[in-house]
Amino acid sequence: MSNCIRFEVPVETVNTSNRREHHMQRHRRAKGQRDATHLLWPGWIGPALLVVRLTRVSSRTLDSGDNLPIAMKSIRDEVARQLRLDDASPLVRWVYAQAQGEPSVLVELSWGDDALAAAVRAQDALAPPPPPVPPEAATPRASRERKAKGPKKAPSRPLRGLAALATPAVYPGKKP
Repeated sequence: MSNCIRFEVPVETVNTSNRREHHMQRHRRAKGQRDATHLLWPGWIGPALLVVRLTRVSSRTLDSGDNLPIAMKSIRDEVARQLRLDDASPLVRWVYAQAQGEPSVLVELSWGDDALAAAVRAQDALAPPPPPVPPEAATPRASRERKAKGPKKAPSRPLRGLAALATPAVYPGKKP
C-alpha cells in the first residue's frame, strides 16, 4: 500500500527574487497559483508527519538552491494552508525537484512507509536538518539589547582606524 497523494497543478512558476514587476502583478500571479492549488486539492486524512515534494515542470530549469523554492512559494503556502499548518512547521519536510515539460507543478504528499518518505528519513539520518530557531533567538542580538536596555552605548573596545581619530565637536563657548 502506498502512502502517497499526488496531483498536478497546471501553473507556470517564475523566480520572483530578481523580477522587476508591479506588486499587483505579483499578487495576481500568486493568487492564481494558490487558487489553482486549492481547486485541485484532493483532501488530507493522513498523519501529521509527512514529506511534501514539489516538482516544478518547465522548459527551463532554475537554480535549485535559491530560485526553485522562491518560484514555488505560493504553491507551498497553499499546501500548508490546506494541511492547516504553518509552512515552517517541523511536522512537514519540504523537498523540491525539477523536470522538463509543459509548465505545471507536481505535488506529492508522502508519509509512513512510502518510498519518498523513507528516502528523506534516510537522508536526514546522514545529515539531519538543523533544529528550529526559537523566536527570541531569531532576532538580532543588538535589537534585543536595545529593546531591553534602551539606547546603544559606546563600544567598550578601543577604536581603530578613522574612528580613533574622530573627536567630539567642541565649539568656542560651548562645554563638551
